Amino acid sequence: MSLPSNITDAERERLTALLPLLTHALWIEQRLYEIIQEHISNPRRKGANDLASIDIRKTTLLPDSKYSFGFGAPTDLALPIIASYRVFLDKDYKWILPFDEFAEDFLQHLWNNYFRKYLVSEKTAGNTIGTKISRNQEIWESLYISAQSYLNQHLMQIDISENDQRLYVARL
Repeated sequence: MSLPSNITDAERERLTALLPLLTHALWIEQRLYEIIQEHISNPRRKGANDLASIDIRKTTLLPDSKYSFGFGAPTDLALPIIASYRVFLDKDYKWILPFDEFAEDFLQHLWNNYFRKYLVSEKTAGNTIGTKISRNQEIWESLYISAQSYLNQHLMQIDISENDQRLYVARL
């Protein structure tokens, strides 16, 4: 793979470190599209779509996907969701928690508590331009704050669990 010559050595190192995370980012994107597909397949009103930037008259084929989804969406729709996962990375771009142990639950958390509600509210407000919606700083910030809170809760649970184990062992 040839990189443009204007990339610095530091940037090249960073990209090399991030490359192993690409499969996770692609999984998040595909899984989000599956969740959206489930949502629009079971609408509250038949034939109605309550999500902004989702066009049920089109289809989307993700570059790495084996099948198309029954809706059209802007190419950057998943970026705020994918970006929120960055709080789970340490300074060396390694997962703080095992990805497989939190990824699905966290994605469902973001969808149910933030992203779905955000897309519904934007549609209700008449905002349907997908790229504008995906670039809304407010949703990026709220997803990031939610991710921080989610991570903190899980780290506290781990800490409490480890303390309980130490107390149990000490009692033996």
